[in-house]
Amino acid sequence: MCDRWLWQFSGYDGRVHAFEKADGLASFLEAVCSHSVPIDKAVPGHEGTRCVACLLIVGDHLAEHHRSGAAL
Repeated sequence: MCDRWLWQFSGYDGRVHAFEKADGLASFLEAVCSHSVPIDKAVPGHEGTRCVACLLIVGDHLAEHHRSGAAL
């Protein structure tokens, strides 16, 4: 399991995106697919349609680390 990202619902496009864990100081979040959303429009959770680009990027990361045996 990878704890690098948080899946959050974006109030801007109505999709669930993978966001890198933030330090809490940012006013907006940027997903791995480059989608950005103000922090007050992002809701942690898995409910809703997922962003396909985020799924592919995170999936590639997981596959690469699984292949190499590296820590996630």
